[in-house]
Amino acid sequence: MTASSDPDQGPKGAQSLSRAISVLRAVADAPPQGARLADLMGGTGLSKATTHRLAAALVHEGLLAYDAASRFYTFGAFLKEIGQRADPPQGPGALPTDAPPNPSLYQRPEYCGNAISLAHLLCDRHLPGKRAHPAMIHESVSGQTSELSFGRLSDYSSRFARVLTSVGIRKGDRVAVMLPKGVELIIAALAIWRVGAVYMPLFSTYSASAVNARLEAGGAKAIVADRVLVERARKYITPSTPVFLVEGDHINRIEGRVTQFWSSIYEAEPLTEATTYGENDPFIMTYSAKVVEPRYGLLTPVRALAEIEQYMRHGLDVRDEDVFWNMTDQGWEYGVFYGLVGPLLIGKSILFCDGPYDVSQGYRVLSKFRVTNLTAAPSQIKAWRRGDPAAASHRLALRIVTVGGEPLPQDIISWVTQKLGVPLVNQYGHREAGMIVGMKHDPHDPHSLNRVSVGRVAPGFSLVVLDEAGTELGVGAEGILAIHVPRSPLFWFRAYSQDEMATEARFRFGRDYYITGDTGHVDADGCVHYAGEASHAISMHKD
Repeated sequence: MTASSDPDQGPKGAQSLSRAISVLRAVADAPPQGARLADLMGGTGLSKATTHRLAAALVHEGLLAYDAASRFYTFGAFLKEIGQRADPPQGPGALPTDAPPNPSLYQRPEYCGNAISLAHLLCDRHLPGKRAHPAMIHESVSGQTSELSFGRLSDYSSRFARVLTSVGIRKGDRVAVMLPKGVELIIAALAIWRVGAVYMPLFSTYSASAVNARLEAGGAKAIVADRVLVERARKYITPSTPVFLVEGDHINRIEGRVTQFWSSIYEAEPLTEATTYGENDPFIMTYSAKVVEPRYGLLTPVRALAEIEQYMRHGLDVRDEDVFWNMTDQGWEYGVFYGLVGPLLIGKSILFCDGPYDVSQGYRVLSKFRVTNLTAAPSQIKAWRRGDPAAASHRLALRIVTVGGEPLPQDIISWVTQKLGVPLVNQYGHREAGMIVGMKHDPHDPHSLNRVSVGRVAPGFSLVVLDEAGTELGVGAEGILAIHVPRSPLFWFRAYSQDEMATEARFRFGRDYYITGDTGHVDADGCVHYAGEASHAISMHKD
């Protein structure tokens, strides 16, 4: 079906708006189940790249909704709400005008219920079309490149899953992983999820005291590590602790039941049946990285996959044609959620670069792999000005840069948008919620470069302002920033592990409100403003 008007006609400055409207019209003309990307292209006459970009933007703004399983676009919560206001339903079943968003817009059926196979969602379902496609690309400090296909990941993780069950690892057990970015990390993680266990990553920079405190608090049943990092767990390891070492050196110095990682994989038969999870079962366990003590133990449930997918597809705008690189540490939730789980969830290659962070190496990797979509920690992006992007061996192919964790100063925003010439998306979140607020600074939109707010709330979340008594305040009033849980279908946090006081502090006004720990206000345009130092804003790597 052809759109009723040509989106390329009209004033030059109105082209983008006209094209977006043509996409909405194509969705309106589609059957009740929605329209796929090909339908939108046929209905608008636009290219695939342009149609995808416009549809993603409309989804991000809540005008459209996208179902990854069926690949159908439908009208989003905002347009549905407008329709209800224009023609409100009558009778006893009528919904109030302030009804919460329909959870089905965000919660995929594959992330609900009591029989969820993470191995299937993160790997095996991709095999029919991507068996030979790289699940991971690894770049060493010396410039050596290696790949691990989805087919080999399935096979190796199935074999290591058998090894884990042979030492008694069962559903719900915590398995600590202390490995640098590489093939062994991704195999170990997926094997842990094949047996229904809980993946417990530990920062490579943790001291021995921090490592042992977390192993003790988390009750780790086994450890996967290399010969350097395993030394930091020596105090925790007993003669009965299963330890899997990637390298064989110094095995006799460890007291535990030591097994060589690769030898055990080659000798084992694949585990054919993967253990399933319930939507509330944990599959990741992390602790706050700020202090040595194991505080704020976070058990991430399987239903958090809905937020992870939402952020990958719309917050980071990862497209099918993108080369995606999450540079952040795998011990930090941002790295685990969106650098390990997220790419596997949507069938994208994970790009890992090992060794200590180096600016020149970063430019080399960007150039070599033609990275189009980059996300990084604030410290990493700040360091980039020490290097010269023009010195890269090839011209950079970047399309967008995203920074998660803290607000960036104006000079960094200007450098990314002007020197690199691409949009910068500055986003903030919580370990307990994922990424919930963001601002896009686009070099093609001068007004966006000087916005004073920290951005808008992500779809699937509702951010409110409370007074000291827990009462919601109006537009522009400053108070306590909180997530309204009933109106936030992507919010998954319920409690810290063995820490009732910390949990109560987050829900001190009742279970309807999650306290972010900062103050601010929301303006009439829905933009969030923080009060006080921005470094105290919601952050995924601070308490």
